[in-house]
Amino acid sequence: MRGDAEISAAVREAIADRSALRIVGRGTWLDAGAPVAARTQLVLSDDHGIVAYVPDDLTITVRAGTTLRELDETLGAHDQWIALDPEGGTDVTIGATVATCSYGPAAAFFGTPRDQVLGMTVVLGTGDVIRAGGRVVKNVAGFDLTRLMIGAWGTLGVITEVTLRVRSRSMRMDSVSHMRRQLPQSHGYRRPEIVHDRLSAALMQRFDPHHVLNPGIMEAKS
Repeated sequence: MRGDAEISAAVREAIADRSALRIVGRGTWLDAGAPVAARTQLVLSDDHGIVAYVPDDLTITVRAGTTLRELDETLGAHDQWIALDPEGGTDVTIGATVATCSYGPAAAFFGTPRDQVLGMTVVLGTGDVIRAGGRVVKNVAGFDLTRLMIGAWGTLGVITEVTLRVRSRSMRMDSVSHMRRQLPQSHGYRRPEIVHDRLSAALMQRFDPHHVLNPGIMEAKS
């Protein structure tokens, strides 16, 4: 397991070297988005594992390199699951799923990762480590850094740890059919594109002022 200190050190080293980092989970979808202007990869697949799990609280905290398969095995022992089923199967990492805001058919009933993630730990492009959200279903309202990071494709920070909402397996699709929402397709993700130039520039200046995290992956909106 890498840990936040090692990831922070890698970011600070990239800043000192005036280089950039390509953030990688299992590396199965590196052709998504625009080409990233970075020669060095920061691979998170070996930074995996369960950090905290309280079945009765319906929450679980895991490292970003943890696969959905690992989550299913742990939660299944308690007849629980997380409502995330993105394209790519269960061997994708939770960090990549959250960073790209990828979803599958379950999103029609339970929402996208933005509805499933309660909190996270992030290493910013400055090397600073921040914690957003919490490990409980209800936490203090405020500026939602958690949702800001979800779907940012690693351009605002390296997601290292995620706390997720857990559901009982008895809550089956047919029992929540009244919750169904319309989605453009059964599987999807947050497109890596810049929607608001000024806002994007302001966020980059705040969270990654040295442009070391996945530079260039966001495309200009056509």
